[in-house]
Formats: sequence, C-alpha cells, structure tokens
Amino acid sequence: MPVQQKCACTQLLIFVTVIAGWLVLFISNNTIFFWQNDLMKMAYYLITATGFGLLFFLNLLAIIFIKHGKPFSDERDKIIWKRATLWALGISYTVMVIILLALSIIYMNLGCDTVSVYFPLFIVLTGGVVLLFSQAVAALIMYNRKVIHG
Repeated sequence: MPVQQKCACTQLLIFVTVIAGWLVLFISNNTIFFWQNDLMKMAYYLITATGFGLLFFLNLLAIIFIKHGKPFSDERDKIIWKRATLWALGISYTVMVIILLALSIIYMNLGCDTVSVYFPLFIVLTGGVVLLFSQAVAALIMYNRKVIHG
C-alpha cells in the first residue's frame, strides 16, 4: 500500500470523525446554527480545529517518515490525486451551494434582514471538511480500480 493510500485512509478516518462530531453536536442542540450558543460554538470550533490539526500532523508525519531514497509518489499517484482533487472540488462546491441556499431560505422564512457573521464561516469550514473527505474517498476508489491493459 503506497504512502498516499495510507494517508487517504487516515484522512478519511479523521473527517468521518469530524462529521460524526458535528452531527452529535447539531442533534444534541436541535440546530445547525452553532453560533447562537457560546458552548456549542466553542465545541464546533474545537471539533473542526482538531480535524484540521490532525490532518496537518498526518502530512507532517508522512513527510518525516518517508523512506529515504524511495520516491514519495510516482506518476500514477500524481494522476490519482489530481483526479481525486477535481472530483472533490466539484462535490465540495455543490455542497457549499446547497448549504448556502438552504440557510438562505431558512433566514428568509424567519424574516431576518441580517445574516450572522458566523454564517460564511460555517459554509467555508463545512466546504473544507467536505473537500478533504471527498478527496480521500475519491483517491481510495481510484487506488482500488483495476486497470486492464489491452
């Protein structure tokens, strides 16, 4: 198993945990408007920061512990990660647009004329988590595809 595939598995595990933490937080408070409660806001930031911190630590470990003399990636790895990133960008933007529309409709139905400053931050953080989660899933799918040489 290449280093990139191991990193993708770990990345997937990290962001499944982040999404599960968000779901527990949102379900326990019966709202996704995390900024309305200070304790919920800090828990949301802690969960998200922990996920991104673990991702940074994972990448740092991957760089440090690569076997010397062995290349980190070959052409196949680069192609897989490029395609996985393109798929992930499309999925992430789609999710961000859906969240933006859903929250905008909720705000309009509530009759709010102003939007909280946490609203864009929520969309960006959610988009980042979806981007990295879907990139890991796409990379693992592409690593497990069988190539038939004719």
